[in-house]
Amino acid sequence: MFQDYKIAYMREHVKIKEVRHLSFIRQSVAYMLSMSARTIPHAAMITEFDVTPLIEYTKSAEERMDRSKADDKRAMLLKRAVLKNYSAFFLKALAHSLFLTPTINGFLDYTPWRNGGTMYISEDINISYTVNSKFGVLKPIIRNPHQKAIETVAEEMRTLTRKARRTDANELYRRTAIAYTKTAFRQCSFNFKEVYGGWMLLRSLLFDRSIPAPEFKGVPEDQKLQVSDILGATCTLANNGMVVKGHQTVTVITPPELMMVGLGDIHPAPRIVDKQIVPGYMVTLFSTMDHRAFDGGEGFPVIGHMQRYIEHPEKIYEWKPGDEI
Repeated sequence: MFQDYKIAYMREHVKIKEVRHLSFIRQSVAYMLSMSARTIPHAAMITEFDVTPLIEYTKSAEERMDRSKADDKRAMLLKRAVLKNYSAFFLKALAHSLFLTPTINGFLDYTPWRNGGTMYISEDINISYTVNSKFGVLKPIIRNPHQKAIETVAEEMRTLTRKARRTDANELYRRTAIAYTKTAFRQCSFNFKEVYGGWMLLRSLLFDRSIPAPEFKGVPEDQKLQVSDILGATCTLANNGMVVKGHQTVTVITPPELMMVGLGDIHPAPRIVDKQIVPGYMVTLFSTMDHRAFDGGEGFPVIGHMQRYIEHPEKIYEWKPGDEI
């Protein structure tokens, strides 16, 4: 009953190897991204950056470290790790770029029937980044990385990434849905379009079909992600180049955020310098923005700021709290 007739036909005529019920995290992601694709007009831009200056800067900085007689060995090891892993650089560069393009750092309450819609520009710059594990993708948040030294950002990312890989994503998503439901009751903020989301949570609580993974048994709570670690993002960075050797990725905005950025892998490529073909390194950035909230002319300058930081990486690596952004 209430079955898709195309699915019914396939079940009759195709030999089935395995029946696998969708976990709560998969149901949640499917629901959220389907809603995003239906309701948000995505304005997209694909940009290819020459990251040779970034590569050259980190190599020269590492050589300078080798020649130095630093007493703090732990600080030196951390700095070396930061120079070899560009995730913290791109996340912090994005945060600085959002600070200079505040229009797209926020969230949209699109309610045409009630008040026409409200745009909230956020003072906090909370960037979530994707962590892939065999149990699902989680998006922990680095809060206000534009106010922190890059070593601090890198340490926070390392801590949160470790926690993400010790977290039962299915259970965390369920606790997140409960937190949202509590907010809805507390604020008397009910949206009839979210009826299915409420039913999805209720069904999961009453008829839970998930089997807890043994890997998470006995993991202390302080070593796992909490609801507060994944809620409240104002922008998302998906560094897919860390997972697969792909030059670009299509990003789908997570409502109510206004922008999502996807990074490809850093790869060798020819480039033109003074009309000469020389070897270098390139990376592709794929950005999508909610076209309801602003026009491209307001949002896409963030890409220009990203390019400036890539061309002058010292503005990120050598930035200290109190310096001008």
